Amino acid sequence: MGAPEKMSLRVTAQLWWEITAAGFWVTLLNRLWRIAQSRTAKKVRVYQDIVFARQEGVVVRLDLYLPSSPPPPDGYPVVIALHGGAWCTGNKRDMSWVGYLLAQRGVAVVCAGYRLAPAFRYPAQWHDCQAAVAWVRQSAEEWQLNPHWVTALGVSSGGHLALLLGLREEQWNGIPTKVERVVAIFPPTDLTAPYYQQAALNPPPLVPNYLRDFLGGTYEEMPERWRDASPIYHVHPNAAPCFIIHGTRDSLVPVDQAKRFVEAMQRVGAKVTLVLIDGLGHGYSLRPRIMSQLHTALDEAIRFLTPK
Repeated sequence: MGAPEKMSLRVTAQLWWEITAAGFWVTLLNRLWRIAQSRTAKKVRVYQDIVFARQEGVVVRLDLYLPSSPPPPDGYPVVIALHGGAWCTGNKRDMSWVGYLLAQRGVAVVCAGYRLAPAFRYPAQWHDCQAAVAWVRQSAEEWQLNPHWVTALGVSSGGHLALLLGLREEQWNGIPTKVERVVAIFPPTDLTAPYYQQAALNPPPLVPNYLRDFLGGTYEEMPERWRDASPIYHVHPNAAPCFIIHGTRDSLVPVDQAKRFVEAMQRVGAKVTLVLIDGLGHGYSLRPRIMSQLHTALDEAIRFLTPK
């Protein structure tokens, strides 16, 4: 997604590796969970393809992962899990690993799909995420969910959408859609950054123009939409506490996206935690030391999402 104005062969190759590694990471996680599914079947109940919205003639669905254990008195705490894919690819099944992982720990997980670009431009994706939160709060009694503890976890572009859920004090059909906490993994936070503006004008060779597909035009053509879609422009003192995980060698979403977002949150007194993974790019790494750091950060993030 991000690219300097003049791209060397090395930088182009790095971007291709990051895209490939990110997809490989998702595939690996879901394959591991499919292998482990037989061992977790008694601990997790899965309800797939629940319709939670109908938008512009499109049916939008979610997968619900529930613990087999009885719920607490207030209902199961809920995590909305949002997949990555540069707002243009991916699907809710990419987050099944989150569903199985957290449901075993007593947390309900909603893996929500959303409409994809370029067929649907921003704010369609944001609206679908709002609708998912509204569905949880509307359906809380039916599914024994806690409508007062709804959080969000997203990866890459899903992390971007999760941040919007924690920042924006808005409603969907009269139902508040701001969540209580957010975990965002490698999230773009400022789409107006110069390198993103340039990437929309001159995308890397053989790489789709994700930003223009998502936003419907360049920054020069629609600056207000670019700003509205950027979480950093929605920071305020009452933002939901955010937990950010980012790799220091991320070429798709440069690490300054995380650092500047954290600085913006701190300036207004909002709660934020940043965990930097030294040497990690945009997703998977073949180095055990780096993956160990990432696993530790994910464990910490899960504790962050779980009510005390």
